[in-house]
Amino acid sequence: MTEETHRVLRESLGAYVLGHLDPADEEAVRAHLAGCAQCRSELAELLPVASALAPARRQPVTGGPPPQVLERRVIDAVAAEAGKRRRTRVVTTVAAIAAAAALIVVAAFGIATFIDRTPQAPVPEIVAVQVSPQLDLVTASAGLIDHTWGVEVKLTTAGLAAGTEYEAFVLGEDGGEVTAGTFVAIGDDEMLCNLQASLLLEDASGFEIRNEAGEVVISSDF
Repeated sequence: MTEETHRVLRESLGAYVLGHLDPADEEAVRAHLAGCAQCRSELAELLPVASALAPARRQPVTGGPPPQVLERRVIDAVAAEAGKRRRTRVVTTVAAIAAAAALIVVAAFGIATFIDRTPQAPVPEIVAVQVSPQLDLVTASAGLIDHTWGVEVKLTTAGLAAGTEYEAFVLGEDGGEVTAGTFVAIGDDEMLCNLQASLLLEDASGFEIRNEAGEVVISSDF
């Protein structure tokens, strides 16, 4: 074995103990260790550090800062191993492992912080809904979301005539109305319609769903 090959295999020990080598390189390091007492000695010094880092690599991202116990274990393990080092290359390998541990902890904390700051979807305000008495098999419910640009009506309904087009209107306190979109019914299957109108909720008095003949089939008073 050439000196260069031996150097490459020694420098692969850090990745080996962390499980970062591909199968072929891992097998090459394993075969080399079987016949190299020097590398086996270095491996024995690195294994405690890798064991200390294992919880960090498996730590689930559940939000909040990294556990203090985990940070203490990483710091203590790296400090203890660094104190044992007598060869520059081994110290360099330990430093690389410590840097990897720091990146793992920081990345986990960053991801958790990002997840915690993800905006929550607004919860609709449930309102009473009336269905035309002629439509015995039609069901409907609705919730309102107050936006800065207007109001959103989340309508859930089933039983409207399949293939029929319906139009939604939001009614204003001043007696006016603003269109909130159209939809085509799908019959007995339940459907969710997100209807939006450029009328502020504070200025709205209700909504109506009308069929192609202009008849009100579903309505609500806010």
